[in-house]
Amino acid sequence: MRRTKEEALETRESILDAAERVFFERGVSRTTLDQIARAAGVTRGAVYWHFHNKSDLFNTVVERVRMPMESAFYQIVESADTLEDLERICATYLVEVHRNERLQRVYTVLLLKCEYTEDMGSLIDRERASKEHATKSLTRFFSRLQKSERMTTAREPRALALALYAYMLGLCIDYLRSPELYRMPDDAETLTRYFFAPLKPAPAVNRPAKVALTQFSCISAATTPRS
Repeated sequence: MRRTKEEALETRESILDAAERVFFERGVSRTTLDQIARAAGVTRGAVYWHFHNKSDLFNTVVERVRMPMESAFYQIVESADTLEDLERICATYLVEVHRNERLQRVYTVLLLKCEYTEDMGSLIDRERASKEHATKSLTRFFSRLQKSERMTTAREPRALALALYAYMLGLCIDYLRSPELYRMPDDAETLTRYFFAPLKPAPAVNRPAKVALTQFSCISAATTPRS
């Protein structure tokens, strides 16, 4: 019985691996379950044994790479105390997209090769829920930092959360379209810094000691009685 379960899990993983490759090569709408079955070396019936339909299979392909990243993101954001913490998360995410080939393939399909048709309704709902969850978590983060005066209070947390979500999504899409234009991993840190720098409180400005001493000398000379 144990061997049978192991074989079933191995078959499921081989189907997911094959689906990932075929979706990447052909796009979602032009991919059939027959093509995935042939690529995995299994029957169409085996595919249906593990997945209800193409939409269910594609959702599982996406969740296989996204769930670990999302889990780590929410754990850090809910406990982070500084803008630098979130800045590092964002830079690390971009570097991971650059280095992780599986992540590149899946995100390329999801963001560039997925036609959001009626039969992909569950995926659309999942993407909407993911965005709402992410922006609410970021809103709480920015609100927390504003209350502790660890960031500028001139901007609305909700709008900042939406802006950061859109900024990171745009960077990811553009990188997947034109990776040759980027110099990773250096650009990951530079581009995220551009977003976060205006949010950080301005450092206190100290006058140079020499200037202060000169001003003090002038004041002393003006107030010293002449003999």
